[in-house]
Amino acid sequence: MAMSIQSLRELKAEKLEAARALSNKDTFTEGDQQAFDALMAEAKGIDARIKNIEELEGLTSPGKAEQVAGAAAEAGTVTVEPKAVYANLGEQMLDVRAMTLDNADAPKARDRFQQVMNAAAGGNTSVDSEGGYLVETDKSRTILTTAIETGVLSSRCTVQPISADADSFSYMAADDRDRSTGKRNGIDVYRKSETKAMTDSGKAKLKERELRVEDMYGLLYVTNRMLRDAPAMAAYAQRCLREQLAFKLDKEIFEGTGAGQCLGIMKSDLPVVVAKETSQTAKTIVAENLVKMLARFRGNIMNAAWFINQDALPQLPFLKIGDQPVFVPGGSFVNSPFGVLFGRPIVPIEHCETLGTKGDIILGDFSEYMLVQKGGLEVAESMHVKFLTDEMAYRFIVRNNGQPMHDYPITPLKGTNTLSPFVMLETRS
Repeated sequence: MAMSIQSLRELKAEKLEAARALSNKDTFTEGDQQAFDALMAEAKGIDARIKNIEELEGLTSPGKAEQVAGAAAEAGTVTVEPKAVYANLGEQMLDVRAMTLDNADAPKARDRFQQVMNAAAGGNTSVDSEGGYLVETDKSRTILTTAIETGVLSSRCTVQPISADADSFSYMAADDRDRSTGKRNGIDVYRKSETKAMTDSGKAKLKERELRVEDMYGLLYVTNRMLRDAPAMAAYAQRCLREQLAFKLDKEIFEGTGAGQCLGIMKSDLPVVVAKETSQTAKTIVAENLVKMLARFRGNIMNAAWFINQDALPQLPFLKIGDQPVFVPGGSFVNSPFGVLFGRPIVPIEHCETLGTKGDIILGDFSEYMLVQKGGLEVAESMHVKFLTDEMAYRFIVRNNGQPMHDYPITPLKGTNTLSPFVMLETRS
């Protein structure tokens, strides 16, 4: 009996996993090299068989799906048929299941999926995974856009889509963080008398910064009972993906390591940290802290907000300078349900540290943080991960990354205090 595409993909994955285990050994012998070469040759042979079957059956390969993923988020560069192929994401997930299992519904599923592939065009990039299928363009864009808009931090960031043929985004940032010399970006200007020769104004200093997209993935489990109700499955999948993508992005924007994920503000060198007051009581926030934080802020104040841990909220209503409160409660201010401090809204987020720890309150302008995003969602399915509980596992992958736009704070022309779009308070323990 001929092996199905799914069986061949699983066999290829086994060969690659065995080869990977060999390559990760601490000591790699000549025999290991021979075994590694044999496994890779077998994997290539299996891959050729998969491509032959795809060509015979008219199935779009994962590589071509990735071509479309590269252009899925590019408004104006993707041509989509007027009528969507699927009524909802649930219907497409059922077709992914049929194509993966290669069951009786697979031929019709392939025909519908081919229409999705024909609805878009894009450049070619490499594919690390096997068995992936692109989520229909409009649904993919809706999920990703909604996730960013739902995120408390990601919705405030500068979002930069990148093209199909690129895996990274490079930009030239002005290297003008040190203003103490009086120059801006390495350039100075002068006055001259009528006959005096002009002085060289200097050379513009620019620093290249790069963001390379990384895979962010999630697993979604769906019971076989739910599989019979496509609209319910679509609503469930979209809600779970939107909420988890938003949460994960916000967490990385706040404290990501920068290694294979976003570089968070807490791990970067851009924020400035304000010292606590002499003899300040542990686990407190006082008005003097906030005044000094404002003095160290350099960004768009209209975009700025006070991001705090909810544990810190009880501290704020009692803050005054003299007899003037710095806190104004919510209710009368649009979009400021938790009130304002010095006219800027208070935004409680669970990523902030608990009261008394650095990061419990941050004055921040997240338009100074850049997110890059490439393509749409790729989905693959497995019946084996949750076989004993009668569930299907759907894996979703999206490609993005992020980092603060600058490396470090500004040193002003005069004064000793550095300035930043992200200001926080040191630990008060």
